[in-house]
Amino acid sequence: MTGEKGIAELVFTFFRLLGREPVQIRKGIWQVFLDASLAKALDGWRGKERLFQYTFDRRLADTYGAELIAPGSYRLDTILQAVRNQARLSRAHLPHDLFHEPSIRSSLFQRLVGKAGSSIRLYVLNLERSFSPYLWVVSLVSRITHQRSDAIHHSCVDLRTGRVTPLPISNQLFVGGLPPGGTIRNRVLSYKQAYSLLCQHIARELEDQDQSWAEKAWEFLEEEQAKLARYYEGTGDQEQLAARQKALAENYAPRVLVQPVREALLYVPSFNYKLVEVGRAERVFHATYDPLTHEVIIPDGDYSVPNRSSSS
Repeated sequence: MTGEKGIAELVFTFFRLLGREPVQIRKGIWQVFLDASLAKALDGWRGKERLFQYTFDRRLADTYGAELIAPGSYRLDTILQAVRNQARLSRAHLPHDLFHEPSIRSSLFQRLVGKAGSSIRLYVLNLERSFSPYLWVVSLVSRITHQRSDAIHHSCVDLRTGRVTPLPISNQLFVGGLPPGGTIRNRVLSYKQAYSLLCQHIARELEDQDQSWAEKAWEFLEEEQAKLARYYEGTGDQEQLAARQKALAENYAPRVLVQPVREALLYVPSFNYKLVEVGRAERVFHATYDPLTHEVIIPDGDYSVPNRSSSS
């Protein structure tokens, strides 16, 4: 879960994807040109082309008159709404050549030999480069009471295993579109199943976090309802009191709102090795290396054959 840092990344990515590169005109203050169409997308029909100056620091906003982009701010809401209005699922892939395969091979050997003992030797019989499909979702997580606190949540769902993880690499390294001529491994999960797993993951994260904000909100609500009760005390208008207290509870009761603001299908590279292990016995098996998580996956169904020299 990220706060101001995630919001800044979202804003910069938003403008860059639209071909607008923000320029830092003063430390902590950026400027970007809004043409008429973009201005209207952010401010409605009254929007006009202009130079837009913004900051993520409230102190700088007060000092220099730049527009503040922060949790709960008007400008953050308009940017998020503009993203939602695009209503499209993008596709991008991470090229294999961003990773140094000899280093990956060396790391793979060290881990496998270290686990099995130094008495074995490993040789590569074949290397296949493929891509695994992930569903990446950026969500706006809002804690709403008499106040509002927003945070940006990034998560990836592996469409083959169902595992939910943060994206451990900048999305700016991805190249738009499907992998050119690459082998894409078949997904196992539907998008509905993946989204359901993501919702469960966010719910668990929220449950594990500090809940003092909700406790304070309940205390504030009780105080406001007590004030209402004192105001209507002796009036005999219990029906209006009940209606006002109900409205107060609907507006001030603590709740969490999760809104997806961007989704993408990401194709993440994997290095699939066919290996032979030579030692007391000879074994041919497959191992897949994930360069993002640095995990080595050895699927079931490996087989062993006797070492020829030891059987003779």
